[in-house]
Amino acid sequence: MNEALIKQHIKQYKEAVLHQVQQSTLLKYTGAPVIDEERLFFTLLPLFNGEEWEESQRKSAIAVTLIFSALAAHDLVKELNATSKDQQLQVLAGDYYSGKYYHLLASDGQLDLIQILSEGVATISEHKTRFYDRQIYGFDQLIQSIQLIESQSIEQLLEYYSFHEYIFVMKESLLLIALKKELAAYEQGEQPFYISKSSQLQANINILQLEIEKIESILMDEIKNSELLEEQLKSIILEKLMKCTLEKQLREG
Repeated sequence: MNEALIKQHIKQYKEAVLHQVQQSTLLKYTGAPVIDEERLFFTLLPLFNGEEWEESQRKSAIAVTLIFSALAAHDLVKELNATSKDQQLQVLAGDYYSGKYYHLLASDGQLDLIQILSEGVATISEHKTRFYDRQIYGFDQLIQSIQLIESQSIEQLLEYYSFHEYIFVMKESLLLIALKKELAAYEQGEQPFYISKSSQLQANINILQLEIEKIESILMDEIKNSELLEEQLKSIILEKLMKCTLEKQLREG
């Protein structure tokens, strides 16, 4: 599938998600839900690679996107000001998106997938607590948690529909993109979620850079040598993975 058609599909899926959450009061106070296009791209990876993609897969992909929108809405709640009207509405928005994903799958009779994804959300929340509590976690444990937070629900979706062979590229790509964005933001003096909440990551920025380079090298080789992925799709994925690196180089001059 070429890049223009991929962009068209992503636009259509974003519109489908927005259609699910047309609630005037919440939209007025909290804005449109957060939809991460990179994550949506890797959710739809089998579709872009020419796999059979039926209505049930379409609805499930929308549901997974709603899950991440719900998690993002809850993340936007300020820890020290969670009692304000805007923040309370933000919590309600997250709950509303969660209810919509549940309703969408239930109306399609996919109760088993609801249970799987619900357990996954609980696991994501559990791993997010590693960036809030005071326990000491190893560097590798934190990296594993970041990967799980970024991709768990998509992994469950791909497993559910037996698209197992896409999971490695999806998980490693989303981890790489997340780590690159975190490091770039941190170097710009911003407060990215994972690094700002982890003294362990802050103390090992050089190791984090090496980890990024290692993941990138292994992943690039995996994609280039893949017999599964179409050549056009390989090029598009590689371009996405290099984007953050190029942006960082441009900022540094």
